[in-house]
Amino acid sequence: MTEKYNNINYLIEFPEKYNNREKYPVIIFIHGAGSRGNDVNILKNQVIYKYKKEHADFPFILVLPQCHRDSWFDIFEQLQDFVMYISAQQYADKSRIYICGASMGGYTSYQLLMSLPDLFAAGAICCGGGMYWNAARINAPLLIFHGKEDTTVYPCESVNMYEALKRENKEAYLF
Repeated sequence: MTEKYNNINYLIEFPEKYNNREKYPVIIFIHGAGSRGNDVNILKNQVIYKYKKEHADFPFILVLPQCHRDSWFDIFEQLQDFVMYISAQQYADKSRIYICGASMGGYTSYQLLMSLPDLFAAGAICCGGGMYWNAARINAPLLIFHGKEDTTVYPCESVNMYEALKRENKEAYLF
């Protein structure tokens, strides 16, 4: 389902047997540079969206906002507001808000984890990086994925963040 909050268009998918009187875990997926624009339907090409569509028992509410500027950092305050809006919805279990991001969305996810350190229950970041010197601000356990032969976002970006998290005794796993 396509929705809009302020200037952010987004897709939202509910569990098959959604009950509006229940609370659900929410996954917020932050896409990479290739999905920027004003056509939210392009987000249907994201692997997580396809996975949800192929698995009727997917128990999460899936939210995919779309960046309408060059970078998520151009609209970062809007994105933070959007994330807070989603987490405050009646359907959202506030103890189970998850963040996932890939590439540009991975960088952005790290920044959201640092900026809203008490919001997320956990995260999964693919080929991202960030201000590893601020890793102490991240409170959520993380799964970090990065291909060794990536030439767009160098694998050292994920390694640097992982090592910084471990130095801060944070729960993180690098794959």
